[in-house]
Amino acid sequence: MDTLNIASPTLADIYLQQGHVEAAIDIYEKLVRKEPDNDIFRKRLAALKKELKAKGKTAGFKKVLKTKIW
Repeated sequence: MDTLNIASPTLADIYLQQGHVEAAIDIYEKLVRKEPDNDIFRKRLAALKKELKAKGKTAGFKKVLKTKIW
């Protein structure tokens, strides 16, 4: 299935509600390619990438905290 044809902000929001940030980013990347002048899509994509990066750092820190080293 060609997800470019069904890519929409609504689909990205559904992915986000289900916790699939990477899938939402993929959708917004397709939307930006389709409508490069859409500031809303570009800003949302940037925010999601920033959130994913921060989430990755937090997840690594939480993993370290769970490790019993004492």
